[in-house]
Amino acid sequence: MKEIKNVLIAGRNYMTNMDSIPLYNEKKIFSYGILFLSGLYFAFISVYSINQADLGFQLSAVERLKTGQIIYKDYDFIRPFFGVIFWDYLLKLIPLQSDYLILISRILVIVESFIICYVIQKLIFNRKDLQTTVFLVLCFLHTFPIMPWHTIDGVFFAVLALLFYKKKWYLSSLLFIVFASLTKQSFVIFGLGAGVIILIDLFKKFVITKKDLYLFIPSFLFFIAVLFQYRIIENFNLFIEQVLQPASPSYIYEGCIAPYFSFEKKFHTILYIISLVLIYFININRKVFEIALVAVLPVFIIYPFFNDGQFKGTYVLYVILFILFLKYERQNKFIFLLLFLGWCSSISWGYNTPAFFILILLYKFIENQDRFFMLLWGIILTVFSIYRDKYPYHSESLTSKHVFIKNVPAVSGLLVSEKEYSYILEAQQIHKIHKDVIFLPASPLLDIINASFLNRASWEMDIEYPSWKSDLQKIKTNTIAVDNNLLHYYKDGFFVSSITLELMKQKKAIKKTKYFTIYGN
Repeated sequence: MKEIKNVLIAGRNYMTNMDSIPLYNEKKIFSYGILFLSGLYFAFISVYSINQADLGFQLSAVERLKTGQIIYKDYDFIRPFFGVIFWDYLLKLIPLQSDYLILISRILVIVESFIICYVIQKLIFNRKDLQTTVFLVLCFLHTFPIMPWHTIDGVFFAVLALLFYKKKWYLSSLLFIVFASLTKQSFVIFGLGAGVIILIDLFKKFVITKKDLYLFIPSFLFFIAVLFQYRIIENFNLFIEQVLQPASPSYIYEGCIAPYFSFEKKFHTILYIISLVLIYFININRKVFEIALVAVLPVFIIYPFFNDGQFKGTYVLYVILFILFLKYERQNKFIFLLLFLGWCSSISWGYNTPAFFILILLYKFIENQDRFFMLLWGIILTVFSIYRDKYPYHSESLTSKHVFIKNVPAVSGLLVSEKEYSYILEAQQIHKIHKDVIFLPASPLLDIINASFLNRASWEMDIEYPSWKSDLQKIKTNTIAVDNNLLHYYKDGFFVSSITLELMKQKKAIKKTKYFTIYGN
């Protein structure tokens, strides 16, 4: 009997141990599965679609450097120089006429976004795992077209500066704030604000660590070398003339403040401000707001389907998040530095929104609702995948016939519609016949494909082309090819292209193709 009893006890212990060892972890399997699908999504957005207006803008400035042109002296660039130089270094080993330039640059944008989100995770999140990083990258890129962009570069250097500040590497932090400020004018505001905070901490206890010096010294020497290599100091007056274009007081209000606090009806504005005050002062359990925002998030990310890719209520939600963080996490200064950075990144002529930060900060506030993480990840991945498939930026959906481009400089390996492919082939054919052709009014991608940079800007609208009048005389003998579908967009208003309109008056139309009207003398 004693032996039987021992066998029964051993059997019971064995079964207990078996129960404690999961045969499979359903949550973990789902996590790996959605991680794999996210990887496929990043691969898809790297190759899918092109657009003529924006995709090649920053890269055209980089490619001009490769041809030997000097920024500000030989071509107009109304932004600070560091983003262009950063990408010039990233693409140093890529030849001028590389077939895969756009594909490589898109992959680098995704890598850059991973670094940004990994650093943000270290700054403010309690979770530090690959799944969260991937989720944050989805939130960061959202519906934005995948391309090198000065705003992303500014965010990249700014979050690195904040990471170094958290490590108390004050010198490196200050230097990287300078790098961020030299990517886009609006980041100067962040640089001044964050710089003051860092300097106050530095002088409270003046300590410079070895690790800080190991990073600061080579970075500073690199910066000095850049100033001479790209002849920034030599052409400093041109840099000032092109970059420091004064903004009107009305724009400072309308572009930086009004979107966050102003409604069409004054009554709604007053009601909104009263609501913000009540949210802050009324004693409500944080979980109530967390659950509310968990419910809001799916609605928020679905709305771009109905609003041309733009999120509805971004400004309102951003201010509400600021109030909620002020109410419940006032002690976390890095959250407020990121809120400040998001606001500075939103100050823009063409993309005036804090959309790069809104989803990340929204998730930060609901981070404690961990049981919803997988669900939110699945919703965001699904919605953004469908959106990019059906409504690619300035492009055609997969419902039309698509082909992979082969043997075309810069754009090989991309999956594009037959219409876009024929557009590129037609432009190449025109360039083959007319070597002196300039594509107007804004075709930076065609400039890259043809390796032809004959005028001082690849975005030929007046606001991006301060020297257009001097170029008018210089290129009066050139052939021009005017995009038949774009011209109406640049005839008047903010994006007017005066050089296009003037050249069309001075020249005569010699041929009209499917996509272009060609003008000669």
